[in-house]
Amino acid sequence: MPTPSSHDYTPQRKVSLPPLSILGATPTAQPALPTTAPHAVMPAVIMLGLDDQGRPHASWFEEEQTDAAAVAADLMGMALIDVSVGEEVAAVASRLPKGKLFDSGKAFVPFVKRSTYDQLAAHLDEEYAASAAARVEAAKAAAAENYAKASKGEAPPRQPEDWSKLMVGDLVLAADDPADGWFDAEVLELLADDRLRLRWRDYQDLTDFTRRIVEIALLHPKFPAR
Repeated sequence: MPTPSSHDYTPQRKVSLPPLSILGATPTAQPALPTTAPHAVMPAVIMLGLDDQGRPHASWFEEEQTDAAAVAADLMGMALIDVSVGEEVAAVASRLPKGKLFDSGKAFVPFVKRSTYDQLAAHLDEEYAASAAARVEAAKAAAAENYAKASKGEAPPRQPEDWSKLMVGDLVLAADDPADGWFDAEVLELLADDRLRLRWRDYQDLTDFTRRIVEIALLHPKFPAR
């Protein structure tokens, strides 16, 4: 353990020197950096809609993306709301995630709470609301019919091409223990909080189980179903 020295210690005075350049000339003052932040990107339009399972999606896009967002909304069966229609819409837009446009012309529009969607949907015209509801009901009826045929062995189970199109009766991959591998599983029910109730396709005597959507995998749509 270090011990105090018995010698007197006189602190040195701090010496400050004038700023000098290497040529001996006093440097000129540097211009001050701007203190204002760059102009923030603001929401201009909101894209929203229901997927085939009736789950709500919404996100915002900036002014420069308005035209491309309109094309994406048309391709995806969604609607656009101008943020400038009122303070309520602008307030909701500030809480939404920012959307992303793809080269395919479509867009990434994340899930949102039903209450948030309903608040925005109040600004949609009745024609769009009716067509969206009819599309969802038709998709659910088709999924139920396909599931019934697949259960009877009359048709192979459907293999969805992306996560947003998961339906009851679809064939996916799941693991009990990833070290043991992945196995075919059938979707029995779409639960809240992006959870699925599943059943092993080749071990139907085993108990049904649930998995989060991030814990399953998709088969390639063209992979031959057994």
